[in-house]
Amino acid sequence: YFVIRLKNNTVLHQPVYRQRKRPYKHTIEQDLTCQIGSKTTLTRNRFRVVKLKDPNGNPVILATNLHRPSAERIAEIYRQRWQIEVFFRWIKQHLNVPTLFGRTPNAVYGQLYTALIVYVLLMYVYMQGNSQVHPSARLSFAEFDRLISFAALPPEWVVYLTNHLTFS
Repeated sequence: YFVIRLKNNTVLHQPVYRQRKRPYKHTIEQDLTCQIGSKTTLTRNRFRVVKLKDPNGNPVILATNLHRPSAERIAEIYRQRWQIEVFFRWIKQHLNVPTLFGRTPNAVYGQLYTALIVYVLLMYVYMQGNSQVHPSARLSFAEFDRLISFAALPPEWVVYLTNHLTFS
């Protein structure tokens, strides 16, 4: 099953509007089934299309092969899917995980947990150190993260880390 967003200029052929017993909630505008694409790329199957407005009032067109759930449920599935996309984008940007090495659940969990633990430890060291070093040596977390990976921290940071981080 899938729920995807279509471009606003997507051509919808032979739309059949779905009957509803009660009115749509305020964000849902249309619920229909149709074929999607231009005459040369027209799909063989009919798909369900839900048209709605996002919180800013912009039009959103969703296509799915799910025919039983309500239009509101389709919109909610897409919102949840989008939250997963945002989460993985954050992981790739902040946890230095450009790709996942494995495809099994244990491999993915292991890689994500390891990256999160490293992130939390780095954030802890950064928060402790940034308040202790001289104001002229203070860094943003992004700078700290980049410089520590290249072993290029300013001398004040090296002194702080040497004096305060002992593993015995």
